[in-house]
Amino acid sequence: MIILVRHGEATHHTMHLTGGWTDSTLTELGRQQMRTAGIKLSKYFKGRLLTSPLRILTSDLKRAKESADIIAELTRFGGQIETFSFLREKCNGQAANLTEEEAKKIYQPSETFRELDHRNYPDGETRREFFERTVKGFWQTVNMDNANVIAVTHKGVIQNIIFRWLGMNIDEVYKYNFSVEILPASVTILDINKWKEHTIVTLNDTSHLKYVKFQQN
Repeated sequence: MIILVRHGEATHHTMHLTGGWTDSTLTELGRQQMRTAGIKLSKYFKGRLLTSPLRILTSDLKRAKESADIIAELTRFGGQIETFSFLREKCNGQAANLTEEEAKKIYQPSETFRELDHRNYPDGETRREFFERTVKGFWQTVNMDNANVIAVTHKGVIQNIIFRWLGMNIDEVYKYNFSVEILPASVTILDINKWKEHTIVTLNDTSHLKYVKFQQN
């Protein structure tokens, strides 16, 4: 069982900074979102018999690490959170830490907006490099046949893992113009069913966030 959690709302969202490798932190709303996600996961694991020890993995960017800490606390995770740079969002190179307006000045659009080997920002990653970095790191780190993992990371990383879980390489993703939506603080669950098929049990679940909205009113 692999649980993919996107971090909550972060300061780069509210301050209109670029995302990627900008090392933003959670906002107060983001922390509330992750607390509700953590409560959801604690209920999910209550009474569930795991076939292997639970691991919590996280990107080394602050917004993901803070989110993982909240989940670990609420699920009463007794182990050590494992931090990996391969779980970072797509590298936006020189655009990291810039405002969206500043980043527009160095943005380099591709001819069709779909080239896999094009760099949108100087020193940034291509779409192919990003896919290969995240997928290679995750599959080398996690036993996909017998895993009990919570990975707290970013939208693009979660998308890449889902694509690979479904057996697609990045060329096939682009060929079929395929994507999935992954919202902040959402929960996605992957598992292997009794027929040994790779299954998406839950995709982009944000039902727990209705409680955050209620608290904010």
